[in-house]
Amino acid sequence: MTDFGDELQRSSVIEHMKTPEDQLRTIIDTIPCLAWSAGPDGAAEFFNHRWMEFTGLSVKQAQGWNWSVALHPEDLGRLIGYWKSILATGDPGEIEARLRRYDGEYRWFLFRASPLRDETGRVIQWYGTNTDIEDLKRAEERVRASEVRLRLVVDSIPGLVYTLTPSGEIESANQPILTYTGKTLDELKDWPALIHADDRAQVLRSWSNSVTTGGCYEVEHRVLGANGEFRWFHARGLPFRDPSGGIVRWYVLLSDISERKHVEDARRARDHELSVIVETIPALLWCADPEGQRNYVNQKVLDYTGMALEDLIGSEWFNVIHSEDAETTSRAWSNTIETGEPYDVQYRLRRHDGVYRWFRAIAQPLKDAEGKVIRWYGMLVDIDAGKEVQQKLRRTEQQLSRAMQAAAVGELAASIAHEVNQPLAAVVTNGQVCLRWLSAVPPDLAKAQESVEQIVRDGKEAGQIVRRIRSLFDRSTAETGMVNLNEIISEVLDVLGSEMARKRIKAEMNLEPNLPLVLGDRVQLQQLVLNLILNAIEAIDPVERAPNMIRVKSCQDTAMTVHVEIADTGIGLTEPDRIFEAFFTTKPDRLGMGLPICRSIIEAHGGRLWTSPGEQRGITFCFTLPLSARTKPG
Repeated sequence: MTDFGDELQRSSVIEHMKTPEDQLRTIIDTIPCLAWSAGPDGAAEFFNHRWMEFTGLSVKQAQGWNWSVALHPEDLGRLIGYWKSILATGDPGEIEARLRRYDGEYRWFLFRASPLRDETGRVIQWYGTNTDIEDLKRAEERVRASEVRLRLVVDSIPGLVYTLTPSGEIESANQPILTYTGKTLDELKDWPALIHADDRAQVLRSWSNSVTTGGCYEVEHRVLGANGEFRWFHARGLPFRDPSGGIVRWYVLLSDISERKHVEDARRARDHELSVIVETIPALLWCADPEGQRNYVNQKVLDYTGMALEDLIGSEWFNVIHSEDAETTSRAWSNTIETGEPYDVQYRLRRHDGVYRWFRAIAQPLKDAEGKVIRWYGMLVDIDAGKEVQQKLRRTEQQLSRAMQAAAVGELAASIAHEVNQPLAAVVTNGQVCLRWLSAVPPDLAKAQESVEQIVRDGKEAGQIVRRIRSLFDRSTAETGMVNLNEIISEVLDVLGSEMARKRIKAEMNLEPNLPLVLGDRVQLQQLVLNLILNAIEAIDPVERAPNMIRVKSCQDTAMTVHVEIADTGIGLTEPDRIFEAFFTTKPDRLGMGLPICRSIIEAHGGRLWTSPGEQRGITFCFTLPLSARTKPG
C-alpha cells in the first residue's frame, strides 16, 4: 500500500490538475481499494489503476464479464450467482470471495456493489469496490482454530467440566458430561435432578454456601448416567472474578471416583472380614512389638485364660505357661527376637479353670523393606488331643505299612488291567464296525474282513501287553525290531479319533517324513504313545475354553536319537516333579501307574522321558529314543 508521504505527493499533484475530471480520475486511482463500474446489465466498463495493478489485467482483458478470470475457481460460481441476483433486484449487496493477484496468489476481498438510478428509479450504472480482508480472514481463522483447540482441550479433559453463572445456572458443558448424562445443555440446567437422592441435600447445601461466601465448592456425590446407573464423582468448583472481585462465572470439574469408592468399600469389607476372622478363627491369636512384648490378643485368648488384656501384656504372658515349660519357652522366644527367625515351640498353657493343655505356638515376623522386624504375629493351636493321637499313630504304623504293601500289589494288578483295557476296547470297537459292514445291504465283505483282521491284531496285542508289562518287572528280554514311530503315532491317533471327536479335541501332527527307524519293542512303544495321548485327553477334558488341541511332533534330534513331543492345552500339573512316582495321581479314579510304566518302557529302550510347561497352558511330554546301528547316518 502507498505510505503517507506518497499520499501527500499525490494530493499535491491533484491540486495542480487542470480539470475536475482529471482530479476525479486521480482520486479513484489513488483510493486504497479496488474500484470498478459496470453497466445495468452487469458488464464491467471501468477498473481503477489499483484493480488492474493488483490483478495484472488490462481494462481490455477485464471488460465485460472477463474480469471473472481473476476469481478463485471455488468462489466463481457462488459470486457470479450472487451478482446476477442483485442485478435482478437492483439492491445493493456484498459478498466475500478470493481474487487472484498478478503473481498468482489469491487473497480474500469484500465485494461491494451499489446501483446508480435515474429520476425514474431505473438502474443506469453499478459502482463497486473490492476491499482486501485477507488479514481479517486469517485473524478470524486463528480465532476459530484457537476456539477449536480450546474446545478439544476441554472435551479431552478426563472429567466432566461445566460452567455456571454466579447464581448457579449452567452456561456450558464439555462433551464428556453430555455423553455421560445423555442430556443436552438445556436439559442440564436442572442439574440437581441428576444427583442421587441421598446426596442431593448435602450437595445443595455445599453449593449454596459457596455461592454465598464465594469459597471453593467441593463435595463427593453420585451422578446419574445415560445408562441409568449412578457413579461417584468428586466435584470441585472455583469462581472466576472480575478486577473488582465480583464473581463472573463458576468453573466446576467432576472427577470419576467410582473405582476409588469401590476400593474403599472393599477395603472396609476386608477389614471387617479380617476382624471377624481374627475373632472367630479356632485359635488363640496375638501380636507383639519388635522387642517381643505382647500388645494384642484376640478374644479367644481372654476367654481361655480368663484374664484381662492388661494382665497379659509384656512379660506377664509367661505367668500362664506351665512352670516346666516356661524356661525353655522363654529361651526360644529370646532367640527368635534376637535372630528374627520364625518361632515354633510347644508348651502347656493354663486354662481359666487351672487345667493345663498342650499348645503349639507359632510366630512370624513382619519386616519392612530393609528387612527390619516391625511386628510379630503369633498363633496358639491346641494340640492336646493330638498328643494322644500321635501315640496311637505310632502303634499303628507297622500295621499301616503292611496294609500299604498289600494295597500296592492290588494297585499294580489294577494298573495292568487298565493297560490291557485299551486294546480290548479297540477289539470291541472293530467288532461293532464289522457288524455294521455285515448288516449293510449288500454286505461289504471286504470292509468286514478288514475289521476282523483288526480284531485279530488287537487281540494279539492285548496278550502281548500282559507279557511286555511282565517283562518290565522280571527284566526279561523284550521282543525288539525296527519300529517306525510315525506309524505308531498315526495308528494311536486313529484308534482314539472317535474319543477325541466326542470331546471336541483336535489333533495336529507335525511328523518328520523321513524319520529314521528305532530299534525297540513295537507293542511297548505303542503302549507308551497311547498312555501319553490318553493322559493328554484326560488333562484337556476339564477345560471348557477353546481351543482344545493335542499337538504331536517327531524329528531327528541328533545324529544318534529321535525326539517326540506330545503337547496338550489342558489343566497342567501342580506337582510335575512327582508325576513319574508310582501310585502318585491327581485323579481320584486313577491308580498312578500309567506314567511310571511309560518311564520304565523308555528306560528299557535306553531313552529319556521328561515334561515341560506348555506355551500358554497345558504340559508337553517329551521323549528321546536311540537309533539302531543300521539307521545311523554316514
